[in-house]
Amino acid sequence: MSRNQYLRHLALSVATRLAMIGLRLLRNVLLARVLGPAERGLFALLSALPDLLAALTSGGLNTALGYQAAQQRPMGLLLTQVLVFGCLAAGLLTLCGVLIVDQFGSALDASQQLGPLIWILLLAVPLIILKSGLLTLHNGDGRVTSFNALRLLESLAPLVLFLALFWMWQTAALQAAVISWLVGIGLVTIAGWCWLGRFHQLRLRWNTGSHRELLRYSGKSHPDVLFQQVLLRSDYLFIGAFMGSEALGYYAMATAAAELLLIVPEAVTTPLMKRLLRQGDGIEQLTPFALRITATVMLAACLSMALVGNWLIVSLFGESYAPAYPALLALLPGLFGLCYASILRLDLLGKNRPGSVSLMMGAGAAINLLLNLLLIPSIGIVGAGIASSTAYLLVSLAMLLLYCRISQVSLAHTLFILPSDLARLRPLLKGGDISP
Repeated sequence: MSRNQYLRHLALSVATRLAMIGLRLLRNVLLARVLGPAERGLFALLSALPDLLAALTSGGLNTALGYQAAQQRPMGLLLTQVLVFGCLAAGLLTLCGVLIVDQFGSALDASQQLGPLIWILLLAVPLIILKSGLLTLHNGDGRVTSFNALRLLESLAPLVLFLALFWMWQTAALQAAVISWLVGIGLVTIAGWCWLGRFHQLRLRWNTGSHRELLRYSGKSHPDVLFQQVLLRSDYLFIGAFMGSEALGYYAMATAAAELLLIVPEAVTTPLMKRLLRQGDGIEQLTPFALRITATVMLAACLSMALVGNWLIVSLFGESYAPAYPALLALLPGLFGLCYASILRLDLLGKNRPGSVSLMMGAGAAINLLLNLLLIPSIGIVGAGIASSTAYLLVSLAMLLLYCRISQVSLAHTLFILPSDLARLRPLLKGGDISP
């Protein structure tokens, strides 16, 4: 990849993330003000559960798909694997889980809060798996433009649909939010399938040897993806169980504000995903360079969010969401750690270390669960933020130490921007090879 090509992809990714931030921020503002803290918390719980269930039932599939797409395997074969090992398997397991909860889980707080809405999971889980698989195939194939367009549609469609449905059904705001969320996922899935068909033959095919290879890689990385979702969303379940939907509504707004900062690592990893997974010449210079630039920008972004976060929450979401600000502060150190983990995870997977990544994510998830149990009952949503940040930072540190040992890179060369990087960034604007 040439520097000018990378620069175009990076600029496109940054512009896409900025547009996504604007769209999702507008949608979050509308949902917060229309639904109120209690219903906003209920919607946050409903939209978080499919991601957790998808990770539980087919967690390693996306990682294996990205790896095989980067190796230029036939797309029809990979789509078959998504439909069979992803959608079908997850749909059946979700059905079993919903039936069990419906019969025996009436005493669970989450089940009582969701009520009949829990049956939506039967549609949402397979649909999210197919949508995520298509996005991974686009990015793993190096189709940065189509990947960014699909992500933009993913942010735009639910907002437009919610506005239309709420205009028609102003007394059914929660139902409008749920329908717009599901239909938006469906639109992204259809667009992703059609767009992929422009570049590849999508005739579904079965190959036992390839499926075994995918399942071996997927099995090693399955815990990694599952533990990622535990780290990202288990706090929602604990807050919902210990404190109720209103507190969850505050925490959802805190995470919505904090996750705006994920534009920084996402903009870097999107154009680099194929390169990091395939490795190759120059990768031992490229990864530390990406880490230094990303960490420096992310540190400035976190400090800025700490300064303006309270004003941002109150101004956008309303005075009733002011209790979200302390939780936002508690989440920011973890967001800084995530900027390292997002890059290091892809590099380690490219070095064929899915088992090591899974082990580190599992340890982080266990620490997160334990801290949630200890801290949420005593200090509420701030405790959830502290638990998440502690786990993120420990996982990121473990990944960084493993990367430095494998790659024989000095820890100091992965931290913050160096004077030589400033000189290196200037020719980046003029074209040439991306390898620093």
